[in-house]
Amino acid sequence: MSRWTVTAFLALVAVLTLAACEASPSGAGPDVRAAVDGALGALADETAVTYEPGGEAAFTVTGNGLVSGVLPIRGQQVRALRAGGDLYLRAPAAHWQAQGMAADRAVEYGTRWARSALGFDPGWTFAPPAVARALRAAVPDVVRPVRTTLADGLDVFDLSGLRVTAIPPYRVVSFASALLAPAVDQTFGPAQIGVRPVPGAGLGAVRREFDDAVDSLGQPFVAGPVVTTTVTGHTLDCGASGSCTDTVHVDTKLLGNAPKASARLVLRSRVSSPKLGEQDCGQELVAPLDTGTTLSCSVKFSLPRLGGSAKVAAAPVVTAEPVATVDPGELKREAAAVLGR
Repeated sequence: MSRWTVTAFLALVAVLTLAACEASPSGAGPDVRAAVDGALGALADETAVTYEPGGEAAFTVTGNGLVSGVLPIRGQQVRALRAGGDLYLRAPAAHWQAQGMAADRAVEYGTRWARSALGFDPGWTFAPPAVARALRAAVPDVVRPVRTTLADGLDVFDLSGLRVTAIPPYRVVSFASALLAPAVDQTFGPAQIGVRPVPGAGLGAVRREFDDAVDSLGQPFVAGPVVTTTVTGHTLDCGASGSCTDTVHVDTKLLGNAPKASARLVLRSRVSSPKLGEQDCGQELVAPLDTGTTLSCSVKFSLPRLGGSAKVAAAPVVTAEPVATVDPGELKREAAAVLGR
């Protein structure tokens, strides 16, 4: 072989090797857009997803908007249940006081469920298809991804706060609260919200948790509206045996809007006598709104052996709150249709 032939051969090899090195990066590695599309598509198809905004908060949302779990609302851990198109919250008194409620009323609200509302509807905002659509719109194609490894060793692409697995099967790992809606970021605070799909085998446990929450609803208050009471009649009847019955007639009026609701009326009466002492009694009942209602309660005094009379007086107080009308059976059927029996 001549000297010139060898030189040409070596030059050809060098050129081919260089070309191979330059072409390698463009054909290697995962396709980021495919990873994002696959992850969001999988999320949209989930029957139920558990979201973890941090701390002890975690709540599960189904594709049709049922919600059960704990929400982090402005620093307070609040139990939430969304069913029948309504949102119910079980929150500490501090939550209700932050809404402008008087302290004594807030304490009572802190002991039970209340139908309420937030700046967003967690059922529709966090329904898996809705989250997938919102994240797709929030992260355009031009966003430059960053490939990183999380503390648990998971390899992910991070696109401005949306994290998806870098290796199939692609799934959404978490997303920044600001990507979903401004109201979510304002209510939950800035957070990276973890996404954990509920497997088919876990749907039964979700349904049982939902049913337990429905059973605990009782007669939930309706936050926001106010029921005023006007006493239109009051009588105190005492018999020779020492028993006294205090009867009060009140008219109620709803201030605000409260569909599917009634009035929970509570009578507290202090019946007293300078000779016989004092005793308390009360009655609680649920009545239609904007109507007249009669309440009564009784006490019995121990009478002295000597005859004579005793003056007796009663000081009744009637309070009212709007309460929601709930059909537990209907709410459970709604859950069973999605989560199975």
